[in-house]
Amino acid sequence: MITGGARIGLVDATWPFAKLSASPVELRLKCLLDSYDFAPSQVVSLEPHGSFLRFHNGLRVVHARSDYPSKIVFWCQGNPEELISRIRQAGFLPTAPASSEVRWRGMPLRWAWVGIFLVAWNALFLIPGAAIPDRINREPAFACVPLLFAFLVAWSIKSSPTVQNMVLSDGHSVNEVKGFLSLIQFVSAPLCVVFAILQVVDLLR
Repeated sequence: MITGGARIGLVDATWPFAKLSASPVELRLKCLLDSYDFAPSQVVSLEPHGSFLRFHNGLRVVHARSDYPSKIVFWCQGNPEELISRIRQAGFLPTAPASSEVRWRGMPLRWAWVGIFLVAWNALFLIPGAAIPDRINREPAFACVPLLFAFLVAWSIKSSPTVQNMVLSDGHSVNEVKGFLSLIQFVSAPLCVVFAILQVVDLLR
């Protein structure tokens, strides 16, 4: 298993938040709270990949899984060609035809629901101050509510097929956005806990 960073769709995770492992039957990229698994028949090729201005080097998994983002990159230290060689030595050999490569197919989420989320998110910061009792510190309370809202929205999209049918564009899978949703959870959950603790400490003074 190799530790590095990753680019999953639009989400970029820096070192050491991604791990790559390979066996004759599976290539697995584990990133934050999610993992992305590929059988040899689901991978077209493994290609060296560089970021803008070559700040990062890595390998791109050119794959045939339509339920995953089209762009999946593992950022590594050193020469990506050597990493690709190690994966081949581990027995993982891509066999998917080039014609099966998954390409960008548009926005996975319906724009209408993205707009509804943004409106609701901003509305939660506009709760009238009179609605919060004077004994409560308003700043942590204002911050905690939208953070909790964001966490619950991300959780519901990842876990509920009913919500997925509502918010996902036709022909798209939740796996295409699970990295982005996990990032929202990863950021909002600890911040919400911090603000909640600040609120409790303030009440106990």
